[in-house]
Amino acid sequence: MVHSYSLHIVPTLIACLSILQSSPSFAHFLQIHAHIIRHYLAGDPFIAGKLLEFCVASPQGSLSYARKLFDHILQPNIFSWNTLIRGYAGSPNPNGALFLFRSMLSTDTVPNSHTYPFALKACARLFAFKQGEQLHGFMLKSGAESDVFSINGLIGMYCACGHVDLGEKVFDTSNVRDVVSWNSMLSGFIDCGFFDRARNLFAEMPERGIVSWNVMINGYVKFGDVKMAKELFDRMPDRNVESWNTLIAGYAKCGQLDMARKLFDDMPMRNAVSWSAMISAYAQGERPSDALRMFAEMKMVGAWPNYAAVVSLLSACSQLGALDMGRKVHSYVERNKMKMDSVIGTALIDMYSKCGCIDKAFEIFSNLPHKDVFSWSAIINGLAVNGHGAKALKLFDRMKEDGVRPNEVTFVGVLCACSHGGLVGLAKHYFNSMSTVYGIEPQSVHHGCMVDALGRAGLLHEAKILVETSPWKGNPVLWVTLFGASWIHGNLKVAEMAVERLIELNRDDGGVYVILSNMYAMKGMWDKAREARMLMKSKGLNKEHSRSLIEVCGIVHEFFVGNQSHPESPKIYRKLDEIFVRIRIEGYGPNTRLALFDVEEEEKENLVAHHSEKLAIAFGLIGICAKEAIRVIKNIRVCKDCHAFAKLVSKVYEREIILRDRNVFHYFRGGSCSCGDYW
Repeated sequence: MVHSYSLHIVPTLIACLSILQSSPSFAHFLQIHAHIIRHYLAGDPFIAGKLLEFCVASPQGSLSYARKLFDHILQPNIFSWNTLIRGYAGSPNPNGALFLFRSMLSTDTVPNSHTYPFALKACARLFAFKQGEQLHGFMLKSGAESDVFSINGLIGMYCACGHVDLGEKVFDTSNVRDVVSWNSMLSGFIDCGFFDRARNLFAEMPERGIVSWNVMINGYVKFGDVKMAKELFDRMPDRNVESWNTLIAGYAKCGQLDMARKLFDDMPMRNAVSWSAMISAYAQGERPSDALRMFAEMKMVGAWPNYAAVVSLLSACSQLGALDMGRKVHSYVERNKMKMDSVIGTALIDMYSKCGCIDKAFEIFSNLPHKDVFSWSAIINGLAVNGHGAKALKLFDRMKEDGVRPNEVTFVGVLCACSHGGLVGLAKHYFNSMSTVYGIEPQSVHHGCMVDALGRAGLLHEAKILVETSPWKGNPVLWVTLFGASWIHGNLKVAEMAVERLIELNRDDGGVYVILSNMYAMKGMWDKAREARMLMKSKGLNKEHSRSLIEVCGIVHEFFVGNQSHPESPKIYRKLDEIFVRIRIEGYGPNTRLALFDVEEEEKENLVAHHSEKLAIAFGLIGICAKEAIRVIKNIRVCKDCHAFAKLVSKVYEREIILRDRNVFHYFRGGSCSCGDYW
């Protein structure tokens, strides 16, 4: 009677689980449900097994409930054991599968052909070679070595643990190989770096399915030979969407984004992975605008990004300062109940920080259930560049108190916080502690931060000595940083010396010559200024174009110096004229010393007046409502004239302007800047 009654209530119980498992009342349901069905589980392994199977196969969070059900079974059968072992083997806690396997043996339950593959999968995920060997021993004693599923599990386990020769031995001595066996061995060779052996095995395969071809294409991609990957792709008798996706990822990996896009456009059928691969390729290939355009196209066809694409989209928003789009991606994460793990959490912290929403970034950080070194580093860096150096350093102390060991990225944020705050002594302390306390050898980026800290404080001689004695003195970035400091303080002698070193390193930079020419011009040395310009042209060098980005109504607009290609240019220039009239009343006078040419005063004023950030700010005043801050991203350091311009605009128009340049955020409010004119 118990069994028939149990069968009768199975559909009802499963329906209850379906409805309640995602609802807020699920936790209470666990207590009630465990009490109700305890009587049936004791005598009916059938219903127990069905419920366990449902829980393991259903969304995240059900495994713990499955374990509760399992613990109430007096005599679980092999189906119940296998179901729970399978669940743990694929969970974030694969160790649970091995614990259950040992517990099962202690009950005299005999493992079958389904048990070993699940337990071996857990060993592979844990890189648990010794436990895997023990399982192999059990298999030999029980005769399971004649089972193809178990054999495939063994091959996969040995290869995952780095013992590819043992995996090959199992493969060679097995009499029950199937296509999965061949593919497991093929993948093992590739994953362990034996690509020649993989090629030989591929040539010997009695039959090659699409998976086999895809494994080899992925191998060529992994080893950087996208040309051979394409040749193999062209030879494939049949292709599936994975074949196309793998090759797209290969082109993206080697920077051939246009080839990746052409392949994407030629695809007969796409899935979410295809779209996400292109989004990730554009974001990582420093083409963030294309990444966001791809996202817009993706939504139009009803596809949605996967986990990796979400992280890439947030990176693209960070690069562009596209706050509106970043908020939409964040909303997508919340609507789809994507797990707020360290990776997505860190990406959100970085996005909000780089869009000038440091309070929101800190809120995300504070609410993260697990804070690792990456999330700590992201918020410390975010606070540093947003002008909250003291808070960044306090958080660094809290990080250490919480037992999280800092890494190289953490110290970049710490040193930046000291540099932007003028805390040279503290910067030296942290720089020295990297090796003496934490065993982290400072890299070129850390030396660059120290040169920047010393240079900003006007300690150019000390900065120069640091560069000359640095193990990274062959890195042009250090000399460019020293050159930048000499420009800030108008030290022509150090600037000329830095340029000489850059020439010796064969790292001529057009921007350096322009700034050097500008320094000569500011001192009235017009012949020298022209000479620097002529030298730049003779070397065929170009200055990095100054550009500013601003997001208005969810669209990112790009401006260059004197740009008139924008469809709203007439309005923008009229607005700019109006701005100049109003801020001149407040005492603004264009800093014509910043003009780069020996031209008439009126022409100098025009050159300075049409810098890219001024055009972006004018457009922001036109298109962004008064309640919202005007957010501008500039690719190079903001000039002194534009800095003075933004301060007065914030006062006259009573608007908050947030400008992110290459070095730091500037928050303009009421006629002053958060940087304290120290940048």
